[in-house]
Amino acid sequence: MRKRSLFVVFSILLLSQAALASAYIAVEVPEFQNAVVLAADLYGEDEPALLLGQGHILSLFKDGAFSQLIDGISGRITAVAAGDINGDFKNELVVATDSGGALYFFAERNGLWERFGQTQYLWDSITHLEVHDFDNDGWGDLLALTTKGEAHVFLSSEGTLFPFWKSEPGEIVAGIEALDVDHDGSPEVIYALQSGYIGVLTLEGQEFATLWENYPWGLVESLVVVPHQTAPEWLVVTNRKMLYGWRYRNGEVISTRLFEGTELGETLYYFPGQGLLSLSAKTGVSLFELQSSSVSEQWRVPGVFGAHAFYYRGTPYLQDAKGTWFRIEQGSSDWRVFLYDQEVTELVDLFSQNGEFYYRLPDVAKLLGLQEAPAGDWHYLADAHEIVLEPEGNLVKYDGLVIPLNTPILVKEGLPYVSSEVFPLFGWTVEPDVARQHLTFRQNWGWWL
Repeated sequence: MRKRSLFVVFSILLLSQAALASAYIAVEVPEFQNAVVLAADLYGEDEPALLLGQGHILSLFKDGAFSQLIDGISGRITAVAAGDINGDFKNELVVATDSGGALYFFAERNGLWERFGQTQYLWDSITHLEVHDFDNDGWGDLLALTTKGEAHVFLSSEGTLFPFWKSEPGEIVAGIEALDVDHDGSPEVIYALQSGYIGVLTLEGQEFATLWENYPWGLVESLVVVPHQTAPEWLVVTNRKMLYGWRYRNGEVISTRLFEGTELGETLYYFPGQGLLSLSAKTGVSLFELQSSSVSEQWRVPGVFGAHAFYYRGTPYLQDAKGTWFRIEQGSSDWRVFLYDQEVTELVDLFSQNGEFYYRLPDVAKLLGLQEAPAGDWHYLADAHEIVLEPEGNLVKYDGLVIPLNTPILVKEGLPYVSSEVFPLFGWTVEPDVARQHLTFRQNWGWWL
């Protein structure tokens, strides 16, 4: 039994090293918890604020402060759009909920947001909404995408929205965008089917007609638009990790890019001036520079797996599958210390040296409830086991058994500082989270087996 104990202890010691810093890290944004977030210039101030739909409440978040706009919406908010639905040159709000896939419409009157128009039901939760004027009549039309992958277009007639177009039954829409492809002043609809199809729809008379279509190799994972003043470009990436690009030029759609992008994740966003933000279930979140025949990774935050993202004031934000939002920012030398979920940074003195963190042992011992033996600061009791630190020999004695350390025991102002490889002897581990710059102490219940 003792041989097995030593094997487990030494295995833990060898795996206890931690990276000290990351170029970019993910910082939780608790204000956005479980929120649907939209960046929009709601009041025409040339400065977008954030619309947050949380539960049945829609709020405006600007400069760190909340301003509640609408309360008591039936169902949980799943998507929000802002645009001129009424043709009054002001923004109205379209709010989707999970209650029958309902679409509610609100207009501001005397500082209050009030319901107007007829509620529309898609009978599936809506994940994405946009307002565009497809027929160029001055009345805003609506583009919607549901959780089942169905796309819908509603056209406005004097402020009342009517169903106009729906994607093919049985097909899953992997992405949909509105873009003025042919520069006629009205946006076209670009949509990609997961089955391996991409098409451009343009309004001709009273219906959509196919302006262009293509069949890329593989299942489509992402559709991305790269904006440009005269020649915007649209891209798709397939599960074969082939990236295709097109744009409209001289009266026809031409191919602009075709290359393999094995580094790219399943979901992509393009942020102007930044590049392609990639969300991968394997590698985390990355930013790529988009080149003519390849992509070049600029930074990566491993261990953070996003489902949605947006860009605001020079900062990427992403939401994981649990509804937690993070902002991506440059890392620093400052790490935070946690005991499980409780932050204890102020209670533990630590510093870094040669790529390793060192913790002041009396601080951690008090935090973990360890008993200091009568012999002094260098002797501790853990579950009736005596642990003695000997910095001169750079070793630990565990019930008299000598265990050499890979990292030194350091002494500052007469107190011992140890690395994370010591704590498994006390029945604890330190889990470094490089993506968030967190160090978390957790009890290792099986350490003595």
